[in-house]
Amino acid sequence: MDELGVVANEFATVSVSIDDRGNGTRLRLEDLRTGTVRHLDALELESIVWAPESWMRALLDPSAHRWRDAGRGPARESLGEP
Repeated sequence: MDELGVVANEFATVSVSIDDRGNGTRLRLEDLRTGTVRHLDALELESIVWAPESWMRALLDPSAHRWRDAGRGPARESLGEP
């Protein structure tokens, strides 16, 4: 795994690396506040690049999920599980 660096601002700190240990090369993103990790493959990254601006605004709205229960992680939050 090749670490590329850390991207940070006043709202978030994320470690970015390239992970080639799985089934193909993926971008590995780790939220350094919670330890939550997400892997994105080329198709997922391309989808973000081509997504409409309205979709990105909705994705980035922290009131939708991020600050409701930060310890639960994105998969559980989006499913509304207890």
